[in-house]
Amino acid sequence: MGYRPNTEDRPPLPGAGYMEDYTMPFLVMAGVLCLMLLFAIWAAWGFPVAIGLAWLTDRMLFRR
Repeated sequence: MGYRPNTEDRPPLPGAGYMEDYTMPFLVMAGVLCLMLLFAIWAAWGFPVAIGLAWLTDRMLFRR
């Protein structure tokens, strides 16, 4: 007898149809990583370069 996952006599697996929403944790960690990158740039090349790159990144983002 072969494997048939979509039969009427088989009960669904626990948690079937449920998926976690990881959007907010992703956005928080992306912000933390961007902040760490700006601190690393500040340590390597100075505050004006870090501010300039932050401003340039802000200008390059798409606006609605």
